[in-house]
Amino acid sequence: MNGRYADLLAQTPPGLYRLLPPVDVLALAEGVAQLGWRLFRLDGRRTRNKTSFLNTAAETMSFPNYFGRNWDAFEECINDLSWAPARGYVLLYEHMWWFACEHPLAWRTARAILYDACRNWASQNTPFLVLLRQTHGCSGVEAVLRADV
Repeated sequence: MNGRYADLLAQTPPGLYRLLPPVDVLALAEGVAQLGWRLFRLDGRRTRNKTSFLNTAAETMSFPNYFGRNWDAFEECINDLSWAPARGYVLLYEHMWWFACEHPLAWRTARAILYDACRNWASQNTPFLVLLRQTHGCSGVEAVLRADV
């Protein structure tokens, strides 16, 4: 097994990062699994606005049926994840620019909730990383994680 991604993830503080290429997603998934973490892979080509972002996030992270499909419910579920127990979490959000560039105010809200979730999970000693790919400069996230391991 290739532990390069596992080492990179284990050493990365919780937070939001632009993930720079090259990225071997299968090796990333393997590294997440080696750590006993859970990987959620959100396909941003399906998230063109707030509604589709919330629906896709709910599907990707297997939110419970009671998920209310609004920002408050998203915040509640992203900070719970009791239905998806793991030692840590990685949300890989690919092609996120569709949402971020076309609806920057809604993306700003989603980004703030994700930042807060990273801090909340860290306070519980549970790693939570959000990795953004294909941002086209619309992420509003300064931190960079280089995947050329």
